[in-house]
Amino acid sequence: MTRHRLALLGLVAVGAFALSGGAQAQGTIKFGFVSSLSGPFTVWGIQVRDGMKMAMEELNAKGGALGRKFEMVERDDKNNPNEGITAFKYMVEREGIVAAGGMISSDVGLAVSRQAESLQVPYFLTMSGSHEILKKSSRYTFRTCLPAAPENMGAIASMIKEKKITRVGVIVADYAWGHSLREAVETLIKPLPGVKLQMEVAPVPEKDFTPYLRKLQGMDPELIIATGHPPGVPTITRQAIELGMKAQIIGPWFPAEVMAQRVGDMMFERYVDYSCVDFENAAFKQLAERYNAAYKRLLDNNAFSGYVMVKMVADAIERSKSVDPKVVAEAIRKGSYDQPGYAWPLAYTEWGEMKGAKPILYTYEKGDPGKTNAGATWRQKVIFRTPAVEPYVPKD
Repeated sequence: MTRHRLALLGLVAVGAFALSGGAQAQGTIKFGFVSSLSGPFTVWGIQVRDGMKMAMEELNAKGGALGRKFEMVERDDKNNPNEGITAFKYMVEREGIVAAGGMISSDVGLAVSRQAESLQVPYFLTMSGSHEILKKSSRYTFRTCLPAAPENMGAIASMIKEKKITRVGVIVADYAWGHSLREAVETLIKPLPGVKLQMEVAPVPEKDFTPYLRKLQGMDPELIIATGHPPGVPTITRQAIELGMKAQIIGPWFPAEVMAQRVGDMMFERYVDYSCVDFENAAFKQLAERYNAAYKRLLDNNAFSGYVMVKMVADAIERSKSVDPKVVAEAIRKGSYDQPGYAWPLAYTEWGEMKGAKPILYTYEKGDPGKTNAGATWRQKVIFRTPAVEPYVPKD
């Protein structure tokens, strides 16, 4: 082959590379949704996805970020760690995402976070509260909405002390999140002066919690912490009330509308849950009205988490003037994002734990929620605003 022929081929190759790079530079900014659209966490996953969609629609209507519009790449993890890993790798290696988020399951979240650290692409957890997910070396995994398990129990411990509760029952599931909650209960609630504690462990797919509740019934609990068994919470709440137990039941950041559908009026003033949403905030109410008009659902924790993670990444892209995932991750770690209606500003430790999280505890009451949840006959009522909890520090 002649030198001229080699030179010509080289120019063609360089030109093709330049065109490819130029096209990529001018293309959409891809944001990955990898979460549950099937299995026990579907109701959480759908809300996250639609919150992300709403954020992208708003951003794109204003020109996107750095003049480039956002595009969602969507995959169902099927509540399976291997499926989650495969989906995330595909998004990074084949789609060129700048970030991904929406994870609900702690088991899947743990597996995919290790992949995110290896591939050095930001990955946002909506739920996935196991304290084992983040390590001190983590730099690309970030929590949103749900703090690590010990921080959740810190919030409940504060409420127990303020309300002088002395008898506490606990039901946890036999998986990563449940075990994290169990450890946190033993560390933060069991030592509280004057508090009597009893804990039961149930399988994740359990459908009948009557045997576990009967074991707790003898102590006549004032509070039942069901936070550690997300799929079972509606059944636990309904069966506890049907058994005549007088305790309030605390849930696991469960989607509010689904809880109302599954338990009904009997849960008013009895069921308590967490929120990273300050639904008394005027700016949040306006956003919730738009979401309800578009999706015919309540803008809950999960949808708001999806909305905010996209907005936060867009803000980091604008501040850093880059769509390089490494640069975006650093901008998020070193910055702060304050979304009106979020219960606290999002700022992070070096390993991706939220600083200054202030979970809100609320119950349900009868009443007209207005356009934030048009047609509903109930609304949320704040019963406790948690002081800022200390970020969990991993052991390694």
